[in-house]
Amino acid sequence: MLPGLHWRPSSSCNIGKIFRSVPGPGFSGICEERRPPFEDDVVRYYGQYIALAVGETFETAKAAADAVVATYAAEEPNVELQLVSDDEPDEVMTTFGPMKRLESQRGDPDAVFASAPVKVDHTYVTPFETHNPMEPHSTTEIWEGSTLMLYESSQGVVNLRSVLAQMFGLPVENVRLITKFVGSGFGSKLWPWTLCPLAAAAARQVNAPVRLVLARKMMFHAVGRRPRTQQRVRLGATAEGKLVSLQQDYIYTRPMLDAHHEGCGEGTPFQYSVPNLRVTFGRTRRNIGGGADMRGPEKAR
Repeated sequence: MLPGLHWRPSSSCNIGKIFRSVPGPGFSGICEERRPPFEDDVVRYYGQYIALAVGETFETAKAAADAVVATYAAEEPNVELQLVSDDEPDEVMTTFGPMKRLESQRGDPDAVFASAPVKVDHTYVTPFETHNPMEPHSTTEIWEGSTLMLYESSQGVVNLRSVLAQMFGLPVENVRLITKFVGSGFGSKLWPWTLCPLAAAAARQVNAPVRLVLARKMMFHAVGRRPRTQQRVRLGATAEGKLVSLQQDYIYTRPMLDAHHEGCGEGTPFQYSVPNLRVTFGRTRRNIGGGADMRGPEKAR
C-alpha cells in the first residue's frame, strides 16, 4: 500500500456509512485523521487501510486478509525531505520562503540581531519520530441495539466518546467506553485513530463483537508520529553573552488531509528572557500518515 496511488477494490465497500467528526467546545470531536476509513479510493500514505477482513478466529481472518487483491493506478508521491512552506505569502519572510503564521513577536528582533556583537544563525532538522509503546493499539467493540460499547486503552475517554457519537450518528450517551488501564500511550492514545471507527463499523455490519489489534509493523504508520521539522534559529547577544534577540522560523510536515499543528515554537517566548523575539511557522503537505502529540521533551531549538 503505497502513497500517491489510486486503488480499485474488487467489490464495492460494504462497511456502511461513517461520518466525519467536527471539533466541538473544549476537547471534544478531536481526532488527528478525520477522514473515515474507506471514504474514497485514494491511498495517501504507506500503511493506509484499504480493506478489513473479519473472521471467527485469528487464523481465518488472517487467511482472508492475505487473499485480498488490490490493483493500483500509480501517481508520484510527495515525500521530499527538504521543507518549503505551502502557506500563502504574508508579511513575514524567512530563509525558507514566505511563512503565513506569526506565532509570537515582541520588540524589533531584525534590527537588534543585525547590530548584535555576537550572532548565531543555524538551521536544525529533526526527523520523524514514531510512537511505538510496548502495548500496541487495540479495540474491542460491541453493539447492543443502538448503543456502542467498546473496550480500549485511551488517554482521552470523553473525547473518544464524542468522536464516535458523531461518526455513527449517535447521542453521546449511547457510546460507552471502558478503559481500565492504559498500558503506555505517550500521546499516541490521546486521540482516536482509524482502527476505532473501523472496528465499530465492522461490528455493526456482522452483528457481532469485533476485536481489532494492530500488528507491530502497523504501529509505524497508523497511530501518529511527531512530524519532521526544519528550524532556522537566529540568536543575537552581547559580547558578555546576554541574549538580546531571538528568531525561530520553523516548518513542519502535515498529511495531505489533516491539520495537526506541531507547536515546537510554543514554549520559546516563555523560556528566554529576551526583549526582541519572533517565532513563525509554516506547513507543508506530504504523503504521510497523521501527525500527533508525543509526550517528551520539545524539539531542540
